[in-house]
Amino acid sequence: MLIKFFRNGKGAGAGPVGYLVADKVLAYNDNRDLIRDADGQPMTVTREPLPEVLRGNPDRTEALIDASRHQWTYRAGVISFAATDAPTEEQQAEVMDGFEHLAFAGLDPT
Repeated sequence: MLIKFFRNGKGAGAGPVGYLVADKVLAYNDNRDLIRDADGQPMTVTREPLPEVLRGNPDRTEALIDASRHQWTYRAGVISFAATDAPTEEQQAEVMDGFEHLAFAGLDPT
């Protein structure tokens, strides 16, 4: 299992939230270079598996980011498992519960 936070983000919530739930995203090679077609246009790939929202509400998250008056409007992170980890749904829920307890300490969950 890997838990990682990325640098602070700027701007509207449509960018980060849209990326997280998008079925198609820009295609990159193993060096993280954008792949372009013969005309120089960026290529896209369909995610496999497709994203699935397990907790939270993307529209609400986007609205919260948009409501921020700060220069840095959001902080993104990821909880990921290797295919060999094969956590059960109960184990995944336990990890998400612990993460939310730590990341949102002192905040009302509603």
